[in-house]
Amino acid sequence: MKLDKTQPLSVLKYLALIYEVSYSQVCKEIGSTPQQFNDWVKKRRPVPKERLQVIAAYFQIEDNRLLVDENSYLRDLSEELKAELQILFLHRLLRNASKEEEVDGYLEKLARLEKEKREHALISRFSVVVQKNDERVLRLVDALLNQLENGDLEPLETILNTKEPES
Repeated sequence: MKLDKTQPLSVLKYLALIYEVSYSQVCKEIGSTPQQFNDWVKKRRPVPKERLQVIAAYFQIEDNRLLVDENSYLRDLSEELKAELQILFLHRLLRNASKEEEVDGYLEKLARLEKEKREHALISRFSVVVQKNDERVLRLVDALLNQLENGDLEPLETILNTKEPES
């Protein structure tokens, strides 16, 4: 499988890659043409709902939001989404694993991916906050990072330990 370096990797291409199936094989299984596949990947047109359901079933993806955006165009692969798809793939491998060594290896990788996914989610959240370009928020983020970098965690732990208001 040849990957186009100029265009972001789409979810559909990445799924074909990790499941080790060719694009033509995916097209055959989901009942689409290579031209339709390319149009979806290049975002020339949205994925029709009926095709989306077939794609989701083929790759055993329960949540269609992992595949397409709110306008039904294929999502680009982010690091967070990549980890999520790998986690789903590993769960599938775990269900079919027969040897204890396989299971142990999958569980180790799963734990690592869960950690990566959490880290990428935090990075994404920070990025969104910083890109809002609110000077007050930027000063707060800067102060938070300074506290963390200097190892002065007590004031931050106080915030974490603040009691929730009772109902």
